[in-house]
Amino acid sequence: MGNAALLLYAALAITSNGKSPVIREEVDLIEVNHFHDDLGRHVYDQVIFYGWCKSKGDYHVRSWCLLDDPSRWPVKNHKSGYWHVYWYDRDQRVQREVFAKHYNETWTQVDPERINKRLLDEKFRTGLHRPENRHNKSPVTNVARANDQAPANVR
Repeated sequence: MGNAALLLYAALAITSNGKSPVIREEVDLIEVNHFHDDLGRHVYDQVIFYGWCKSKGDYHVRSWCLLDDPSRWPVKNHKSGYWHVYWYDRDQRVQREVFAKHYNETWTQVDPERINKRLLDEKFRTGLHRPENRHNKSPVTNVARANDQAPANVR
C-alpha cells in the first residue's frame, strides 16, 4: 500500500465516539515477538507493525509497542481474514486499531525491531498516523466553583 494512499486512508478513517477519536489503519504485516535473553529466559513481548518496501523487497518496521496489556494482543477476524490490534495510545492520546492481512509470531534471542534498523534507520520510518490535534484537552471544572462557591485562601 502506498504511503500517500495509506495516509489518506488513515485520515479518512478517523472517527469519534464522542470522547476520543479512533484511528484505524492498515499495515502489511503484524508480528508478535517473544524476546528471550542468551540463557533462554523470557524478557518481553512486543507487537511490531511492518510495511512492505517494493524497491527493497523486504518489510520495514513502521512502529512497535510492548505487549504489556493483554488487550493489545492481535485478534483474527475470521470473517474478513484480517488480524486486528486495538489499544489506547497514551503518547498520542487516541484509540488505535491497526490491522493486517498477514500475521507472524516469533520467539527470538535477537530483537527484530532493532535488527530492522539496519535496513531502515528509525528516523526514516513512516510510523503510524499521528493525529493533528493530539493535545485536545477538555476543560476542567474548578471543583471549588462547581457549586458557585468561592475558593478558600485565594492569594
